[in-house]
Amino acid sequence: MKPKKILSMLSMLLLVAGVRVFGQTTIVDNFNRASLGPDWEADPVYQIVSNTLDNTSTEAGWNYYAIFLGIVDPTEISFKWDLSGDEEGTNSGGIIMRYDRTNHSGYFIMRRHSEIDLHPIIGGIIKRDVYINVATPALPKPKPGDIIKVVGSSDATGHIFKFYINGSLDGTVKDAGKLYGNGTNLYGGLALYGQRNNNIDDYTTKGNLPPGPIESITVTSPNGGEVWYANSTQTITWTSLNFAGNVKIELSTNGGTSYSTVVASTPNTGSYLWTVPNSPSTTCRIRISDASDGNPVDISNANFTIAPEPVELVVTSPNGGEVWYASSLQTITWTATVYSGNVKIELSIDGGATYTVVTASTANDGSYEWIVPASYSTQCRIRISDAADGDPVDVSNANFEISAVPPDLQVLSPNGGENWIIGTQQEIRWTGPGAGVMPFVNIYYSIDDGLTWSIIVLSTENDGSFMWTVPAQITDKARIRVEDIDGLPTDMSNNTFSISALVNLIVKDASGQPGATNSLVTIWLNNLVNIRGVSFRLTDTPNMLTAANVTAIGRATGFSVTRSENGLLLFVFMVHMSGGIIPVGSGPIAQISYDVAPGAPVGLFSEMILSEVTVADANSNLVVPELTHGKFYFVVKGDLDGDNDVDIDDINRAAAIVMKTGTPMTPYEQMSGDMDNDGDLDLFDLLAIFDIVY
Repeated sequence: MKPKKILSMLSMLLLVAGVRVFGQTTIVDNFNRASLGPDWEADPVYQIVSNTLDNTSTEAGWNYYAIFLGIVDPTEISFKWDLSGDEEGTNSGGIIMRYDRTNHSGYFIMRRHSEIDLHPIIGGIIKRDVYINVATPALPKPKPGDIIKVVGSSDATGHIFKFYINGSLDGTVKDAGKLYGNGTNLYGGLALYGQRNNNIDDYTTKGNLPPGPIESITVTSPNGGEVWYANSTQTITWTSLNFAGNVKIELSTNGGTSYSTVVASTPNTGSYLWTVPNSPSTTCRIRISDASDGNPVDISNANFTIAPEPVELVVTSPNGGEVWYASSLQTITWTATVYSGNVKIELSIDGGATYTVVTASTANDGSYEWIVPASYSTQCRIRISDAADGDPVDVSNANFEISAVPPDLQVLSPNGGENWIIGTQQEIRWTGPGAGVMPFVNIYYSIDDGLTWSIIVLSTENDGSFMWTVPAQITDKARIRVEDIDGLPTDMSNNTFSISALVNLIVKDASGQPGATNSLVTIWLNNLVNIRGVSFRLTDTPNMLTAANVTAIGRATGFSVTRSENGLLLFVFMVHMSGGIIPVGSGPIAQISYDVAPGAPVGLFSEMILSEVTVADANSNLVVPELTHGKFYFVVKGDLDGDNDVDIDDINRAAAIVMKTGTPMTPYEQMSGDMDNDGDLDLFDLLAIFDIVY
């Protein structure tokens, strides 16, 4: 079996030593670390355990090996059997030489009890049943603590491998035909039999340093053990290192002996969508390689299976959880794979213990219209089978219910009292007749307590919920209505709910005397998100005011203000030039100073109307605001009764308001009596009126 887990470049070698001798380098890996690191190409079963290398596989066999990438064309490889092993373990492992990563071939040399064996590696598989050469050993078999070494060479007589134990020659094996390992940049490594006490230490190799970064491809799926069905769609996946070119993908159905092309060239994206061919086999492998020259290349670690497309029937509805009502028309549905004969349909009302026939034979077209019988039960199932012999067969995954009377349609949410914010996603929920009786519903909303309705969605599935993006329709009289697509049954929210905004921009009521200057109007902001900037148009109707100045105040202190005024309307733009924000909260953000026209009619007011409002949050996203307009009252300050004279009657009325002994204060009385423009009429204002009179 070929190695896996392609690791990165030669940097960060966690090795004990690297000594260059006569143009070659010797490297010793003592495994004194947590993981193998970048110089090993090894299946994940090879783990460092107690500073030794162990094949941790639970599978007894030669399915996995490890290749060391830190040296190319090694001439010597050795390792020490750890003292934790036993005699069987030290005779269950060996050394790999002349390994060609292009086609995953090479040699495996091992001392196995009373012989020294030379086996081929073909297509990533150690062929232990193939003996290229066998030698009789000269030394006793190795034991824990012994060092085994292979010295490789090649001459006209073949590829030669000398096997040593503790520095003494034990025997020589040779491949006279030079069948493998004849390319350039060959590698070495080791293989340990699974489920043995055969940990090793001090892996030592001598050879040349690699010429540059190692290109590699690693097949990740299918990588052994998968069962993929013919004609199914599967994803072949891989990873690559230091390689970005197109790849070629091939399939073997004989364990890697031969391959057919899946795709000759596809981008190296790491995945390829594949329709599995109808080539059943239990010994399939995928090979992925450089599309141009075949190197780098990798093969599935182990065989996977392409199984014949299954002959099956699958009940899809009712499949558990449905509520179907007696006398309603329902559709039983199923899918069929590699089967086209007629089907038999049966009903169970006792959880599958017994069945009665719905139809003995009907066309296998995937659906059957059924009038549900009055067989009331919560333990119903449908069984569908081959009408001829009962195989294949499938049953509903779980119980469904046959009920007598469908429940009333009822809106669950919003059902009154909720406050939903403009632009948010909210779930409309309802309950009632199931989808079998009422497959689809229409959903509407009203912003005037049900007088008029707007469409949210028509003919959506009756699954009990719908996600709704709340529209920019500010109201406290909203309702939701859900109904069958033919209009009945229908239900709406029991009570009204509110649709509001994250931001409310408010013009506070203000007042001023005809001909007065510096009459102040406050702009107030309630915001549930941080605000980056605000712009608005403010119009006074009738036009009796001229804006003299606009100042940022309160939470907007430090904001730059740009204004333009043409005598009819005022446009204001506010933003912080250094990226500041108006934090979440409530309070004034701007104050506008107005000059009042001398002819302004005392006792009346101008409407202060906001329009063309733009509000941006801290991320410069637009926020839909709620707008509260204001009034500017034309008053004689202190003249609460509007008779153009400040007298004792005004003092008495102000005193009654402050002492709360009279009728409630009117807006005009507040505007004329608020002498200090702080938004109320209090003792200070009463004293100011008193001073005017006396």
